[in-house]
Amino acid sequence: MKIGLLGLGTIGSGIYEHLQKRDDIEVVRILELLRHPGLEHLETSDFNEILNDPEIDTVIELIGGMEPAHSFTVQALKAGKNVVSANKLMLSHHMEEILTLARENGVHYRYDASVGGSIPFLYNLMRYRSADRLTSLSGIVNGTTNLILDVMQTEGRSFDDVLAKAQKLGYAEANPSSDIDGVDAQCKISIASAVAYQQYVRPEDVDTEGIRHIAAGDIIYFRRMGKVCRLIAQSALNPDGSVCAFVEPTLVASDATEAAVHMNNNTISVTGEYCGLHTFQGQGAGKDPTAFAVDLGLREILDGVSPRLNPIPQGYARVDNRQARHAYYLRISAHPGVPVEKLGDCEGGTAYVTEPMTVADMHALASALREKDARLFFAGIRE
Repeated sequence: MKIGLLGLGTIGSGIYEHLQKRDDIEVVRILELLRHPGLEHLETSDFNEILNDPEIDTVIELIGGMEPAHSFTVQALKAGKNVVSANKLMLSHHMEEILTLARENGVHYRYDASVGGSIPFLYNLMRYRSADRLTSLSGIVNGTTNLILDVMQTEGRSFDDVLAKAQKLGYAEANPSSDIDGVDAQCKISIASAVAYQQYVRPEDVDTEGIRHIAAGDIIYFRRMGKVCRLIAQSALNPDGSVCAFVEPTLVASDATEAAVHMNNNTISVTGEYCGLHTFQGQGAGKDPTAFAVDLGLREILDGVSPRLNPIPQGYARVDNRQARHAYYLRISAHPGVPVEKLGDCEGGTAYVTEPMTVADMHALASALREKDARLFFAGIRE
């Protein structure tokens, strides 16, 4: 297998190092603007040199973001080249187009690395889907936010302090918005839901709340409630065939599976009518875990795994978050205007617990209340 590698950043360099140990895969061209000593003979700044090289049969896309990753992927598939990618943002917004192009051109698009890092989650989700009717997904799918929440709650450190350390260690980007605002998790649950339910789930239909405004005072109340906070992405089939899908900070019992997931680890669960509940845990991001997941995708292509194991979803799901209901923890500087039980005052406002309400209503309420308090924080409460 001859590889054209797009991007030689942290992840790209890890994959290049990983593939150097293989004798059946060779990186013959690298798209990279910066020059790296010893690799000048492989590097190019012109994607066409990869696209038009008949020797290259597979492209590894690690540019990230929307463009030019999307354009390069489309061109590679149309040129009859396999593509392996970890790009959850681009895929979640262009999944129908990408999977259809791969099928039409008789090539593979492997995206095992886009959800769960080294955890063999998507591959097994595809296998489960071929033999069962899957009904729900839930889990911690972003390592950066889990590290922040874990350290804040176990070591009593501030959000800003932990975020700065995560950035220094390379766990968080210089601009961490995608992680701490829940966008990364939103894209991942969109992709996983499409695989599980065989209906595309638009990311913009997934109600999403991040952890940007969590404060030390909130954690005091979590402890009094016997709860641990984690950012959880979840989706499920509703009885009427629609899908509920949302991302939000969630208070779970101190002995819950998610509470025991520490630092930058992930855990993802899938439930099916026959298989029941299965849970996957492990490293969800990082240089080596992502390299492993990309290599796994390459091995599947080499082993001749049928592209039909990756079925193309049929149509778009109707997302209805009015059918998911639970109570919420809410901290705000003004009264929320809905039935609540007051927990007490803390830095940044007053802490409340709402009566059970739908996910759709809570996210809409928070959006409206931010006109009064831009730094409000809320978290779902799992009973």
